[in-house]
Amino acid sequence: MDKISIMEASVRKWDRIIAGKGMDGGVLDCPPCRIFYVLVCVGCPIAQYTGKKFCKGSPYIEWYWHQNDAHGKMFRKVYCPECERLARNMRDFMVEIVEHLKSREAAVKSGERA
Repeated sequence: MDKISIMEASVRKWDRIIAGKGMDGGVLDCPPCRIFYVLVCVGCPIAQYTGKKFCKGSPYIEWYWHQNDAHGKMFRKVYCPECERLARNMRDFMVEIVEHLKSREAAVKSGERA
């Protein structure tokens, strides 16, 4: 699976969460984590985009702490309007990374510098 497909799977995961049809299991169901997280975060498109490992620099951190502090439940999903806002932020960030990867790929194919 290429990085674009992996990130598109992430977008779909967050779309399901926003629609109330899914939940966030962290590294257990994160498409990039399943491939790039083996005790360390190496090669992940999110880490490469932000320059930080373990989703630091992404909207995930705010989502995680809101889930923990406001809801304290093991299953992270949309419980309130703030959850939905934070899930949308994460989904939109995943879309941003997909667009960035596609742009880089197109530049490479056309011989330009990405």
